Amino acid sequence: MTNTGVGVHLTAESRRRRSPGKLDVIEFCLPVALGLSVLVVHDVPYLLHHSFWVDEAWVADSVRAPAGLTWSMSLTTPVGWTFLLRLVLFGGAQRLRLVPLAFAALAAAAGYLFGRELHLTRFVTGLLTGAAVLLSPAMLVRDDLKQYTADAFACLVVWVLVARAENEWRFRRLAAIAATASLGMLFAETVIVAGVAAMASLALECLLRRQYRRLADVAGASAGMLAVSLAIYETLVRPHITGILVAYWDPFYIPPRSASAALSFIHLRLDQLAPYMGFGSLAVSTAGAVAGIAALIWLRRFALAAMFPVMLVIVIAGSAARKYPFGDLRTSTFWLVLVPVLTAVAVAAAGKLAATVSRFAPPAVAAVALAVWLPVTGPYVRSHSIPNEDVHSEVLYLEAHFRRGDVVIVNYGGSFGFGYYYSGQPSFPVGNGPAGHVVEYPSLPWVLVVGTPPAPSIGDALARARAEIAAEPAGARGRIWIIRSHTSMDEILNWRQVLAGDRVTTIPVGQEPILLIPGEP
Repeated sequence: MTNTGVGVHLTAESRRRRSPGKLDVIEFCLPVALGLSVLVVHDVPYLLHHSFWVDEAWVADSVRAPAGLTWSMSLTTPVGWTFLLRLVLFGGAQRLRLVPLAFAALAAAAGYLFGRELHLTRFVTGLLTGAAVLLSPAMLVRDDLKQYTADAFACLVVWVLVARAENEWRFRRLAAIAATASLGMLFAETVIVAGVAAMASLALECLLRRQYRRLADVAGASAGMLAVSLAIYETLVRPHITGILVAYWDPFYIPPRSASAALSFIHLRLDQLAPYMGFGSLAVSTAGAVAGIAALIWLRRFALAAMFPVMLVIVIAGSAARKYPFGDLRTSTFWLVLVPVLTAVAVAAAGKLAATVSRFAPPAVAAVALAVWLPVTGPYVRSHSIPNEDVHSEVLYLEAHFRRGDVVIVNYGGSFGFGYYYSGQPSFPVGNGPAGHVVEYPSLPWVLVVGTPPAPSIGDALARARAEIAAEPAGARGRIWIIRSHTSMDEILNWRQVLAGDRVTTIPVGQEPILLIPGEP
C-alpha cells in the first residue's frame, strides 16, 4: 500500500479485493441486515396505528390534494420527498410513515458503507459505523412523518463519497458528490451543507498535500454543485419561506447582540441536544467526536477529519444569518448522527492498533464498546415519541354516528388531520397555514373549518352552524358536532365562553373529546 496523492491509494490486488463492486456474500448481507434492523429497533405496529399529529397531518394532506398542488404544498418538506409519499400503497391509514422508516434503513446501510470505505478492518468498522447510525438516539426518535431521516441518509451518502474520493482521486467521484449535494436537495435540503463541507474539506486536503492541480477539479465540481443547488433553492425553496416559519424558528437563531451571547446560546443548545448525540453527556459526546476526528487524521483522511467541524460552522453561520435553526432536535438530526459515527471510527482505529497484539482484538474492542454504549442508547429503542393527537379516532366516531342534517365544526388545529382522515374530499386553497394551504370543504356545506380570516371564527362558525340547522324543515334538524385537536389554552377558554349556556354533550373519543350540541328531541 502506498500513500501518494490525496487519501489512501491501494495496490491493484487490494483494490480488487476491497472494491465496492465486488462485495462477497457477507459484505452484501451486512448492510442489508443493518437496514432491516430498523424493523426491530423501531416499533412498526405503533407507527402504523398511531394517528398523525398536526405537523404530520399537513404533510399527509398532500396525498389527498391534486398532484399539481404538491409543488406548492411542499413548504415544510422537500418536494421530491413529498412526491415519494404517493408511492406508498400499503400499510393502512398511517402507511406514509414507512417513507421516513425506509430512509432510516438506508441511513444504517450507508453508515456501514462509510466504515467499509475506511479500510481499517474488513467487517468490524462497517458494523460499528452502521450500528452507530442504527442506534443513534437522534435517529431512534425520528418516527414521525418528516424528512429528517432522509436528511441523515443524504448526509451519510456524501461522507461515503468523500471517503471514496480519498481512496482514489477521480473527477467523476467529485461529480458524484456535487450531484448528490445539489440534486439531493429535492429530497433532503440539508444535504447541501454536507456538500459544501465536503468540497471545502477536499480543497483543504489538496492544500495540505500541495496538490494544487486537483484544486481545479474541486473548483469545477463545486461550481456545478452550487449552480444547481442555487437554482433549486430559488425556484423550489425560497418561494416557500414565510413569515410564519421565520417567526417559528426565531428561538433557534443565534442572537447577534454580542459574541458572549452567541457563545452562550450555542453552548445552551448543544447541551440540550447532548442526550441525542449518543452518550447522554455533552463532554463525553464531544470527546468521542474529537477522538474520531483524531483517528481520521491518523489515517491521513484529512478531508473526512475536517468535514464535521466545517458542517457545524456552516450550520452555526446559517443560524446567525437567520437562514437555518441551530439546536432544534429535528432539524439537527443529519449532523447529530455523525457524533456516534465518529466515535465508532475512533473505536475501530483503537481495534486496529490493538490488532498488532492479537488478530482478535478488533472485534473484541468493538464488542466492549457496544456493550458500554447499548445501555445508554437502549431507552430510545422502540420509543413512542410521536405526540398523541388522535384525530383519526374522532373522525371514525363521527362517520359512524353522523346523520343527515348534522353540521360539523372543525377547529384549525384539527383541520389538517380531519382533511386527511375524513372521507369527504377537501380542497386546499392557498392560505395562512403552516404548509401554505388551508383545508376547506366548499362542496360539503355541512363541514365548517374554524381558522384565521377569511375563515370563520369560533363564534361565527357556531352561528353559521345554527343557521344551517334552522334552515332545515322541522323534524329534520340535526346536531352540531365539534371536532378539535392541537388546541391552546386560549382556544379552550374561547370555546367555553362561546358555548356557555348551550346544552353540550362531551364524548370521550381520542385525545380531546368530541363536543355534541343536540338537535331536536
